[in-house]
Amino acid sequence: MSKFEHPFIEHAAFLEFKVPGSDHDEEFFRDLLQAMVEATEQTGKRRILVDRSETDPTRPVEPMMIYRLSLAMGEAFGASARIAALSPHMEQQSFWEDVSTNRGSIVRAGSDRASLIEWLLRDD
Repeated sequence: MSKFEHPFIEHAAFLEFKVPGSDHDEEFFRDLLQAMVEATEQTGKRRILVDRSETDPTRPVEPMMIYRLSLAMGEAFGASARIAALSPHMEQQSFWEDVSTNRGSIVRAGSDRASLIEWLLRDD
């Protein structure tokens, strides 16, 4: 049983997970990844928006944690899901995208919610 809660919003075509504003460690993000896997199995929806807009921009996620989590996400989803991350933290988004894409994931990060949702809903 998880010590974290990861409620999600089920939209018509995608799932949305909101990351609360407090500081999170790798255990939190691994648990979030597991919740994402379980939610896609439960709903059959393979498009996910992870909203990190409430996180503290002065406390970015460490690069090695991003690397390890990107590897785990590639193992969990590969190209079977489309994942967008909404974040005000622009400096590390390309690193997450690069590592995740190199592991077979279909991902995009950005700070504009509307454009990320538009990307999520595309069929290319």
